[in-house]
Amino acid sequence: MSMQMRTFILGMIGVPALLALVFLTVYGEQAGAIIARILPRVPMLLTGSADFSSLEGGFVANILISLWSMAIAIVTGAMLGTGLIARSAFVRLPSSLVMNLLRNSPWLVVLFAMLYLLPFEIEIFGFTVSLSPAVKAVIGLALPVTANIAEIFRGGVQAIPSGQWESASSLGYRRLQILRHVVIPQALPLMVPNLMTMYSMLFIGTSLVVVTGANDVLSVARTIIAVDGDAVATAIYIFVLLLFFLFCFPIAILTRRLEHRVGTSHP
Repeated sequence: MSMQMRTFILGMIGVPALLALVFLTVYGEQAGAIIARILPRVPMLLTGSADFSSLEGGFVANILISLWSMAIAIVTGAMLGTGLIARSAFVRLPSSLVMNLLRNSPWLVVLFAMLYLLPFEIEIFGFTVSLSPAVKAVIGLALPVTANIAEIFRGGVQAIPSGQWESASSLGYRRLQILRHVVIPQALPLMVPNLMTMYSMLFIGTSLVVVTGANDVLSVARTIIAVDGDAVATAIYIFVLLLFFLFCFPIAILTRRLEHRVGTSHP
């Protein structure tokens, strides 16, 4: 059994057991009654609906927001990263300025900025597009992640030996053609582990979107606590913490495995 598999098994057993111990320590003899109270709330925490009739809220909303944010950030990050390695200073310097601004901005501040800067709806070519809290959350998270992915892109490209550029250039390829057809295919395996780590950070960051009014798992948790009372608050948050761990920990293990493979194949 590999080290990663042992770590995975230990984590998937040990962390839930530790959280269960915390739960039992906090509630003691009332643990059974608290479990009975929060079990009917599990569907709401997972999906935002009491009977799984909708998949637009709760923990599912966190997953969807993270996926949309990551998809947008990969595209915009690659574009910004291309600007970072441009030969022209008129492209490289503004790209570096944008990257440093977004990368060093607190995610919570960016989310608040999107909440108040973006209107509730905009008109595009005569069509009215609604900017819901979830959409603002996606944009707010995609911005700082874009900067980090741009840096990952630059690092991956610069890790490719310069001889690859020179060889392709001698064959008549232009710089963008070399980047697209020669460098990026080789750099992509180097980028994947860092992109996965970035996604884990992004997903953990979705816990902040509650400030935008999005119907995420923390928003649902606060609603449940307001209805059922503070007695269930600790149990609810322990369950939410467990959900985040069960989602992110396998990604972390897979990232380590990919890093090992990349390190082996690229000495």
